[in-house]
Amino acid sequence: MNEAQAIQFLSDVRKPLLALHKSILDHERAAYEQEFGPATPAAFLQVLINGSGFRWLSALSTTIANVDEVLDDDKATAADRIAAAQSVGALFSADTPNNAFLERYLPLLQASPAVLHEHGRVAQVLRGLE
Repeated sequence: MNEAQAIQFLSDVRKPLLALHKSILDHERAAYEQEFGPATPAAFLQVLINGSGFRWLSALSTTIANVDEVLDDDKATAADRIAAAQSVGALFSADTPNNAFLERYLPLLQASPAVLHEHGRVAQVLRGLE
């Protein structure tokens, strides 16, 4: 992968990653509220930030932030952009050692049609990495 391909990939995967993130949050919020009752957006945000049950999502959040940062940084190097693209692929790879994200993410694909749909959009872009 060269720098131009990395930039294109990162640009293409950004929106599907954001949609996937939102879909996961919607699913997790519904499950949380089913167990604990309704939560205001601010209260649920605090649960997301401080709750240990949601730490697995930080890998996806951090990856999205990294994609945005590398795309917006005029001083980012080709290596930075290529590494950011590869990190997106690694997040969804079963070959990545100790991938705690996948342990929680994969069951969601069966539990939530919305998450599965958004995963399909991300997977379509990920094929460009291969």
